[in-house]
Amino acid sequence: MNKDAELEKLRREVSVLKDTVSSLTKTIDDLKTSVKKDDLGKGRTISQGEYQIFQDTESCLSHDASWIRLMNLLHATRTGLTATEAATRWGKSRSRTSEVLNKLADEGHLVKYRDGREIKFRAAEE
Repeated sequence: MNKDAELEKLRREVSVLKDTVSSLTKTIDDLKTSVKKDDLGKGRTISQGEYQIFQDTESCLSHDASWIRLMNLLHATRTGLTATEAATRWGKSRSRTSEVLNKLADEGHLVKYRDGREIKFRAAEE
C-alpha cells in the first residue's frame, strides 16, 4: 500500500472516531439532562461527576451490593469483628466501614458490644 492510500485510510479512521466521540458526547449529555430532570423533581440538584443508582442516599447505603458481603463476614465469625478488622476483610476504609456498621447496628441488623477495650460488631440473632 502506498503512502497516499495509507494516509487516506487513516483520515477515514479519524473521521469515524470523531463521529463516534460526537455520538457518545451527545448520549452523555442526554443522560445528564434526564438524570437532572428526574432528581430536580425531588428538590435536589446533582453536582458534576455525581450519579445516583438509588433514589436517595439512605437507600443507597442500605442497598449497597457489598453490604451483603459485609454481613456474610460478620455471620462467619462468632466473636465479632472490630471496625478495623471488618474494614480489612471488606476492603473498604475504616471510617466507611465504621459508618456502615453503626448504621446496621442502629437498624438492628448487628449487635454492637464492648469486648475489653474494643468495640465489636456481630450479626444479630435472627
